[in-house]
Amino acid sequence: MRGSTRTMFRFEPGQILHGKRSSYTITAALRNRQGGPWLAMDRVTVKAAPAKRLENEARMLRLFQGCDSIRQLVDEVEDPRSLVLEYMDDNVFNLLKTKHLPRAEAKRALKATVQALIALHEKNIVHTDIKPDNILVKHSPAGALYKLGDLGDCSTPDVPSNNGGHLIGAKLFCAPEVPLGIPWTVKVDIWGFGATGITLITGRYVFLPRDAPPPGTLHGLADDSILPLLQQFEENYQPFPLTSASAKINQEDLDFFGHIMKIDPRQRPTANEILGHPWFNGV
Repeated sequence: MRGSTRTMFRFEPGQILHGKRSSYTITAALRNRQGGPWLAMDRVTVKAAPAKRLENEARMLRLFQGCDSIRQLVDEVEDPRSLVLEYMDDNVFNLLKTKHLPRAEAKRALKATVQALIALHEKNIVHTDIKPDNILVKHSPAGALYKLGDLGDCSTPDVPSNNGGHLIGAKLFCAPEVPLGIPWTVKVDIWGFGATGITLITGRYVFLPRDAPPPGTLHGLADDSILPLLQQFEENYQPFPLTSASAKINQEDLDFFGHIMKIDPRQRPTANEILGHPWFNGV
């Protein structure tokens, strides 16, 4: 669902936007790149994006209105077409870069993320782009609040273009079945969650834990046209030794992420099963 940037609109400070519920005055760009997002008075974020992606995000946000673990839609603007979103202070990727994400906060962020995945997967909707950049944080005296954002690439596995060959997500967090052209399901989000979780805990990118099943278990899912790619993947594949990733990794982490990071998507747990794991006790 990634579209051309030609339809994106650049706002200007002082510009007034008229939504369905209220009006908003643009004050500043939140990131220095074309297309926003932009900050408006009343502490909301205004987002423009390619039309197809923006409409998909609007549809998804309407569907999950009231879900505490997903960033909320505040309003919609027709001219120029844009979304008014709940304001969030930052994302956990930036917190990682500044080393301001203690272990306890990483667990809270991951718990909110898996709660969002439960809501999405109950409707057979795949986020497709789980990564630290898309876990958002809002700071307050009562503590940080974490939510999953960027629903513009959400999809369902039954869309014809997803039946193999449709690339999704960031490469560092992308499930192995995706580049192999194997039809994917909600389990790609589970892989992305696991890869993101390891990064949040260790501060490093990781491919998968040592004890994951060999890539050969994907043979049962691949058709004849995919098998040569799978063979090449197996020949070049070097698993990342999670146990050497960081002194921050303990046995509980190994058990938790080893439970999640299975190359065969059929062996990955559901979001509900992840939330019920003892790793989240006390979070």
